[in-house]
Amino acid sequence: MIKFGGIDRIYDAYSWRITRRAKEVWRSGNVISSRHTEGSVLDKFETAVAKHTKRKFGIAVGSGTDALYFALRAKGIGPGSTVLCPAVSYLATAEAIKRTGAIIQFVDVDNKGLIAKLPDFGLPSAVVYVNLFGNLAEYSTLKEYCVKRRIPLIEDAAQSLGSYYNKVPSGKLGDISSLSFAPSKPLPCFGNGGMVLTDSEEEADMIRSLRYHAVGTGKLEHGYNSCLGNDHANILNFLLSKYKSIQAKTKKVREWYEDKLLDMGISSIQTSNGTVSNNHKLVIKVDDRDGLKNFLDKKGIQTQVHYQQPMSKMKKFDTGQEMPNAEKFCTNVLSLPIHPFLKKAEVLYVCKCIGEYYGI
Repeated sequence: MIKFGGIDRIYDAYSWRITRRAKEVWRSGNVISSRHTEGSVLDKFETAVAKHTKRKFGIAVGSGTDALYFALRAKGIGPGSTVLCPAVSYLATAEAIKRTGAIIQFVDVDNKGLIAKLPDFGLPSAVVYVNLFGNLAEYSTLKEYCVKRRIPLIEDAAQSLGSYYNKVPSGKLGDISSLSFAPSKPLPCFGNGGMVLTDSEEEADMIRSLRYHAVGTGKLEHGYNSCLGNDHANILNFLLSKYKSIQAKTKKVREWYEDKLLDMGISSIQTSNGTVSNNHKLVIKVDDRDGLKNFLDKKGIQTQVHYQQPMSKMKKFDTGQEMPNAEKFCTNVLSLPIHPFLKKAEVLYVCKCIGEYYGI
């Protein structure tokens, strides 16, 4: 079986170092840091990610969904707000917006699944954009739109840690940004986690208060229990130290795929101009996508669809908007297995099976 994700192989590659870092925390008895303590395991990880993304502050939380929700809250989004959001993403993006009480207004996407032309009417309260598959949206256009309207640009960077737009790292490409450390994400933990990135000390203090029952600033009535465990933080900090190597290995795997897919005439979603991608996903566009997916499954190859339908078509959001590009995009995309420890023979086998299905 060729698995879609590679977190098991990441563990195999670094098993004794990962286990050692978890045990360090368990033996200390300090498993959760609810308050910000300089020099703690959590503080060291937050500082490392902030440095990696050229931010002043990183605030670790319990999930990527919480991170985006807290980022929205820090920017004053709540009931009465209207937030623009791409129609294609994992549903957690829209759920975080809805959780604030704001109105969601979806925006159609381009042929890469990235947020496209923003509306030139009305006055939204914020724009949330998603860097899908590690590919980055046209930041300068989005920023200009938001500056003109004096509204915040919020970056959902759950899939794009390690990507760059004109040499600026993802995580810095917004007035505030959110990350995810879920097992399927570029920097994965063996559980769940997320982070908010900001250059505002006031926002950082607010989010630290929000993540632990509104303790700290005294300005909030209610908070949440959304802490990243110190064991996860210690493991993630180690994996971050290996991140350049991990990215280089993933890039090589993508090159193996691209060489074969190009020969076969199979198109994949390419990196946008000005973007250096972290190669988080390898997404092809094919006819009879569902037939190919079922065929590959029978051949022992796991694939995924990102995503089956636009968020604008989901009953839980029910905006009634038509998103023709997003709907077309979701009919023919298929994500192939890609991770740093995928072997060349496995890549060639995947491509061979795709060729077999299409008679290439």
